[in-house]
Amino acid sequence: MKNRIVIDFPKIADHTIAYSYCVEGEWAEVFSAGETFFIDYSCDLSSVPEGVAVIPLLGNLLPVAWIYDAEIVVPVCDRDFYESIPAFREGYVAMYPAMAFGGKITVGNVQDNPAGNSSKAGAFFSGGVDAHNTLIRHAEEKPVLLTLWGSDVWLWDTAGWENVQTHLAQTAREFDVNFITIKTRFRSFLNEEKLCARVAASGDNWWHGFQHGLGIITHAAPVACSLGLTKLFFASTYSPAEKGRLTCASDPTIDNFIRFCGVQVVHDGYEHNRQQKVHHITQYAKNTERKIALRVCWESAGGNNCCHCEKCWRTILAIYAEGFDPRDFGFNYPSFPALCQTIHVNVALLKVHRDTWYPPIQAALRKNYSIRQIPKELRWFYRIRMDRLGEVTLREKVVQKVKRVLQKVRNRFLRH
Repeated sequence: MKNRIVIDFPKIADHTIAYSYCVEGEWAEVFSAGETFFIDYSCDLSSVPEGVAVIPLLGNLLPVAWIYDAEIVVPVCDRDFYESIPAFREGYVAMYPAMAFGGKITVGNVQDNPAGNSSKAGAFFSGGVDAHNTLIRHAEEKPVLLTLWGSDVWLWDTAGWENVQTHLAQTAREFDVNFITIKTRFRSFLNEEKLCARVAASGDNWWHGFQHGLGIITHAAPVACSLGLTKLFFASTYSPAEKGRLTCASDPTIDNFIRFCGVQVVHDGYEHNRQQKVHHITQYAKNTERKIALRVCWESAGGNNCCHCEKCWRTILAIYAEGFDPRDFGFNYPSFPALCQTIHVNVALLKVHRDTWYPPIQAALRKNYSIRQIPKELRWFYRIRMDRLGEVTLREKVVQKVKRVLQKVRNRFLRH
């Protein structure tokens, strides 16, 4: 049986969009049994046409259809979005040349929807380094902040979401901007495990390599239409230095070509690496005396920074390397030297990113400190060659052997 999905007109009620559809063929295995797609917005959707309301579902189905060579049949679609599909699809094709991209979309009615007539902007805001850098860069434009529940905080984690909302409200007050929350099943209505297996040849996983850019961005279409937004910022993850080495579903070759109801999508901050973004954030906080609390952790179930995972560690080290106290930026730990010692013990966890995040952190540390100015527990990072990060050096092997010998001597002494 041919892979096919037939989508009904979206049901728009006050703040909610619900979708119903019928899936046929082999690819039905990647649609979670008994679960459909719905989105709940904190803004009014009464003026949103059906051709715009269907875009968030399409944004999350299109990559699935491409890799399964499936047909999407939809009754109506916004013209800007429909006509932009070939352009952002090319971004995927170029990124994954070893993979076959098929499929097609059949639209009953291509709908013209006028663009907003203002200079209003929106910006997706997760609370992390990339998102804060984008907010700072465009603070004078007063972008409406859009935050998804169901992305890095799962729908069952209500306590974590409350913390995210509190953080979001505090940030909005600090920058004098409005915000909108979006509760979505876009990650749970698909079976990520099976999709990851399907795209294994890409060298990336489903969420990072295929869904999260387009899948998140298209959630803004109903908001943009309702509020008359004309520009939408989506913060970059990587910089040109990673081009060709790393893949990511959020890329300028994809994001910058997405269109809906006249909105210009901007893959923002791509020219800066993560350490440069941390530099911008810390200097901005210093110069404006604004309190900036970063929320970077995806390991914590409570919506806060755990200070025990690699992403927390890399951000803590990056802030410290710029000459600032990470505890002033949303990280809560009792002792920096003790934390550095823990990182050293678990240094192998840093190895996967040793070519991407850590060389710029090390360069900033060496620029802003002499080795005698930093805790002795961090001097290993100051000295180490990045290509040896995560490996046990000869010196460490000798130290470990000496410690074992001393322990044996100590044990013999204690027995006698």
